[in-house]
Amino acid sequence: MFDQLADFTIPLWHPIVVHFPIALSLVAVVAGGIWLFRNKLRWWRTVLFLEAGAFIGAFAALRTGESMEDQSEGVAMVDRFVEWHETMGERAMWALGVAIAVLILTRWVGMRETAHAGVRLRWRLAAFLFVLLAAILVGLTGHIGGIMTWGVPA
Repeated sequence: MFDQLADFTIPLWHPIVVHFPIALSLVAVVAGGIWLFRNKLRWWRTVLFLEAGAFIGAFAALRTGESMEDQSEGVAMVDRFVEWHETMGERAMWALGVAIAVLILTRWVGMRETAHAGVRLRWRLAAFLFVLLAAILVGLTGHIGGIMTWGVPA
């Protein structure tokens, strides 16, 4: 039985990799919400690491999606939505990158404001909105991918 496991290969990584940006960006929203109300450095770090992981996952999903697109040519549902799915995936990855930049900017601003501990609420709110936007774009990209995989209900 174990020798059969060694013979198994995964020809397409895209269906596996896509779960990472989805899960990490959703958890980042939760952690960002906590950071929004609890101005603690550990929550900022948590959001930053989750967004960075989601960005890496989105990049990997884009790269692995190309080979899956090649193998899925001629499938009507894929042909119909693949360009939109790819465009949304690129936008989601860029949104994750912008959210990371905004998170870093908020920390920099917070360090410069010595009269106030941590990061001011308005900066935390701005960063949270970028994290939320990135998660929405990642979710929409996943939804389009789900339609391509499972179809649209009649």
